[in-house]
Amino acid sequence: MLIDFLKPILENPFFVKYGLVGLFLNCIFASIIPFPIVITSTALLLDGQSAVTVFITMAIGSVGGGIITYYIGYDGKKMYKLLRKTHSEEDYKKSFERLNKHGWSIIFALSLVPILTEIVTIIAGVKRYNFKKFLISMSIARTTSAFASVYFGNMFVHYFNSFKL
Repeated sequence: MLIDFLKPILENPFFVKYGLVGLFLNCIFASIIPFPIVITSTALLLDGQSAVTVFITMAIGSVGGGIITYYIGYDGKKMYKLLRKTHSEEDYKKSFERLNKHGWSIIFALSLVPILTEIVTIIAGVKRYNFKKFLISMSIARTTSAFASVYFGNMFVHYFNSFKL
C-alpha cells in the first residue's frame, strides 16, 4: 500500500530536523540540489507545523530560488553552455522564440511544473527577459504552486493520520 511505502520517508526525522529553515533552503536551492520540496513540506505538516507558515516559507523560498536561477542564466554563460550540451541548438532557438512570442505566459505555465521551472528561469535570464515581467509571472506561479502543494499536502496529512492507530 502507498501509505506503508511513504510512512518511513515522511516520518524520517531528517526532513523535520531543520524545520522551516530547512524547507526554505530546500526551496532556494531546489535547482542545484533537486530534492522534492513537497516531501519536506509534507513531513513538516505531519510534524505539526502550521500550514500557513509552511506555505509562506515555501512561497518566499521558491520565489527567491527563481530569482537566483534567473541571475545564474543572466550572468552565467557557463550554465547556458552546460545546458546546451544536453539539448540541441535548435531546441534552444525554439525555446527563445517561444519566450519572445509568449513571454510571461510561458514563464507562468512552466513555473508550475517542477523540473521545467528551473530551466525556464535560466533561459529567461540568458535571454535577458524583462525582469519585472519575469518576477511578476514567476512569483504568481510559484506562490500558486506552493499553495497547491500545502493544500494537497494537508489533505494527505489528514488522510495519513486517519490510518494511525
